[in-house]
Amino acid sequence: MKKTISAFLAVLLVVTLFSVAASAAETDYTVNVIDQDGSYTIGSQDNDPVDIVGATATVTLSDASIQNRNRSAIHVKNNSKVTFVLQGFSTIKGSDNTYSCGIEVEYGSSVTFEGEGTLNVTGGLWGAAIGSYGTDRNIPAEERVKVGEITVNSGNINAYAGRRGSGIGSGYHVDANLITINGGTIHAYGNECGAGIGTGYGTSGGASGIAAVGDYSAGRIVINGGEVYAATAWDQSFDYSDLSTLNANDPGTFAAGIGGGYGSSAPDIEINGGKVVAIGSCGGAGIGGGRGCSKATKYNQNTYRVGVTIGGNADVTAIAATSRSNEINSGGAAIGSGRGSHTGGTIQIKDNARVVAISATQAPAIGASKQVSPVDGATPAAESVSIGNNVQLYAVSAGQYAVDKDAASLSISSDFFGSSDRWFFNEDAVAISDISSVKAESPKGEKVYSVPAGSVSLWANIVSSSTPDPVEVKTQLGIVAPLAMAVRFEDGSVYYSGDSLEVEYEKDYHFQMCCVDWSTRDTNGEKKIHKEYETFYPEESAWQHVNHGVYSDEGIGLAGTVVYTVRVSEDVTKQTFDAATKTFVLPKHDAVLRTDVNKCFMAYRFHFKGDDYNKQTGIDKVVYDTGIEHENTLEDFRYNKPLESLSVNLPLGSTITAKAYDNYEYIGEANILITIDEDNPEECYKDYYWDF
Repeated sequence: MKKTISAFLAVLLVVTLFSVAASAAETDYTVNVIDQDGSYTIGSQDNDPVDIVGATATVTLSDASIQNRNRSAIHVKNNSKVTFVLQGFSTIKGSDNTYSCGIEVEYGSSVTFEGEGTLNVTGGLWGAAIGSYGTDRNIPAEERVKVGEITVNSGNINAYAGRRGSGIGSGYHVDANLITINGGTIHAYGNECGAGIGTGYGTSGGASGIAAVGDYSAGRIVINGGEVYAATAWDQSFDYSDLSTLNANDPGTFAAGIGGGYGSSAPDIEINGGKVVAIGSCGGAGIGGGRGCSKATKYNQNTYRVGVTIGGNADVTAIAATSRSNEINSGGAAIGSGRGSHTGGTIQIKDNARVVAISATQAPAIGASKQVSPVDGATPAAESVSIGNNVQLYAVSAGQYAVDKDAASLSISSDFFGSSDRWFFNEDAVAISDISSVKAESPKGEKVYSVPAGSVSLWANIVSSSTPDPVEVKTQLGIVAPLAMAVRFEDGSVYYSGDSLEVEYEKDYHFQMCCVDWSTRDTNGEKKIHKEYETFYPEESAWQHVNHGVYSDEGIGLAGTVVYTVRVSEDVTKQTFDAATKTFVLPKHDAVLRTDVNKCFMAYRFHFKGDDYNKQTGIDKVVYDTGIEHENTLEDFRYNKPLESLSVNLPLGSTITAKAYDNYEYIGEANILITIDEDNPEECYKDYYWDF
């Protein structure tokens, strides 16, 4: 081992840097000891294990190789603070036959990884690759070994757990502590019921000893950046567009990808950035708690906790797999709790996070496993699920809702709602039962996912993960107009209530309101020139079709002079009307132009002087009497007599020529500007009094 500090300290440190050799009868190595602050290098020639004792040190691992020793390869203890700088390619390994880690970090000490090199680190018996080893018996909480703090800022780390340990975190029957990842590329694999990142095997329902299921904790896990791939078994490809080999050698791991090992809680997982892929198995969550148990006497409801927060710009994929040979062992949520627990915990997805969540059977993608609780036989439910407005969420579950709809507290943006009995997330669906051909219902149709042949698990080829959905640039704009009115766009196209047209997002479209020619509203079913209009009659509680008149630029009907603007926003919450510019802005998911308001028309009622209601009124181009009985031509349909006991819907800003009749005899007319009643601006009708 070479120490890279100033020359005058070199002689002094020769004495303190190395301990005496271990007993030659038992070992063939020397334990190197670092017990003073400073900078050190472990190179390719340094093959002996290292103890770092009570020192604040920077240790460069440069093509180092420490393995096949009967102990932890590197042991950080006595409140040491160590920064490992990765250079080249280093291999660090614990012992398969001795309780050990690759890099053991005792409670009170801390390690930080930096640099651009690669570290392959493997745990020993009952041990994590980086963290602590454990024991084969349950331990009272006050006697348990704890883990020091672990931080990764950069570098390429491949962490392979020893038996019943985690990749990064704790070993068998040991609580984890604070794990922080700010950067780098990390592949972390658990082993035999240990999580990829979090705790090793906690305890099972059949375990003897003091601790119960839920008594062990994954501590606090914070991911702020980098690329993190964590699974509960070795040699996962993390190619989640084709996972046909993922379960090929599944040993039955029962743990989360990130969070709790078998029987362990995950109370505090926070992902604020970076790319994260986490795969749990056999009842463990992808991100969250490990599998629980089926025996109430071995389950501690007071200590089994799950808490997951995903936010910032994090890109997260969480998968809960089944067992290779026994699908009954499935049931973990992709994000939430493991099978055999009482809760899905507290889950919050917020900010601009992008989340893909896939679970197999018995559990929603997000929330609580739905296997009955070992405590009271009830179906578990999450304590709280919150999903924010700007989240991109793709959630799929086999046989369950995508999100735990039974959560005690449920807050989900309306963007993600579909119908009352299905919970939709963007175009991806929710309840999937046929995992041989995964079909997902969607508000925009059906989406089909591929499942690898021969796989028991639900593995969905998320099209959006590898091939982003095309950006929607157009939508359908629905039209709602008052009876006997139409909407004319600047290109001359005319639409009636119930029609729709294709428009582009964020583009302005100009239109006028038009009154149809009532004379084309013939009630003779054989000779109609009209468009049917569907309207609701509350007194009859039914929709009925009524005859609608026609407007055309060829003198049929009356066009208003006011020009309006409509624009469909890509913002799902924006819905406004600007009175000054006469502009409607409609939200993305409610693109309906509603002109049946007094911003766009006014219903006029005509009276004689003295408040005597005028039962006979004609309006040019709208209602008038040609005196010709109808036959087969358009002109022949214009046979209506003046209106009787009716008000007329008219476009604002237009000037009409209205004619007064008495006993069907013409007595006078007036040019009238159609306006809102300034004295009663909220009214949708206006009274006009003839000076007769």
